[in-house]
Amino acid sequence: MKCPTDALPMMRCNQILDAAEQLIESQGIVSFKFSQLAKEVGCSTGTLYKFFERKEDVLVCLFLRSATSNHLPIFINKYPDLTAQEKVLLPILFTFETIKRSKSFFTLRSVSVNTMVWQLASDEKVERFKKRINAFWGWFTESLNEAVARGELDATPLQVKELVQGITFYLTGSLTQFESQLIAPEYLSNRRETCYRHLARLMAQYKWVKPITPELFESLEQRSSSFFDKHYRDHMSCSACSALACTGVDTNSTCLR
Repeated sequence: MKCPTDALPMMRCNQILDAAEQLIESQGIVSFKFSQLAKEVGCSTGTLYKFFERKEDVLVCLFLRSATSNHLPIFINKYPDLTAQEKVLLPILFTFETIKRSKSFFTLRSVSVNTMVWQLASDEKVERFKKRINAFWGWFTESLNEAVARGELDATPLQVKELVQGITFYLTGSLTQFESQLIAPEYLSNRRETCYRHLARLMAQYKWVKPITPELFESLEQRSSSFFDKHYRDHMSCSACSALACTGVDTNSTCLR
């Protein structure tokens, strides 16, 4: 099922997704039902099926419109002088900023990568979801390759691939443990400090001309937080998601799936 492209259907789609987000935040994903969503929106279930074939389509779309990639190109345009190393850090900081502002995003992020969820979505949603997930990995890869090209990093293609894996695996594990609220406080240190230390150690295993410093990390974190304070909801929409439905991944352009 194709996403809407005209203004009015897109507005209606956003209203449905807003209502779905509120339902998930108040009741969780397990209790989320199409019939209840239709009631919240004030429409028939038939209207919902015009936009989404099934519940899993809604979950995938909620993830896509909240994804960090909606914000990355806009931030790059706002700060064109970012180093390639700073571009590597952006998706990590943006993910934490999104979770701070959205109670449902961590749940959606965890559930959406479960094959039992995304495989049940319609083919069009699955294809868009796969492209966006791979673009997230592509962002790290392109940023690291840019760092090599600029002379910021001395690394082979294999080392670039290993570092991309290390960053994404770290991010997934960090989010899962900190956000699960299952771990007793005595086993966890401050999340911000832990995030910096582990990333700095991970990056330090490779030959950067300039290592990550607390000052660099704090500066980028402050700019990211300020950006999200002002523009977070601006880019959480069907139109922002659709604008990224172009081919290729380029850290220097406004195109990122």
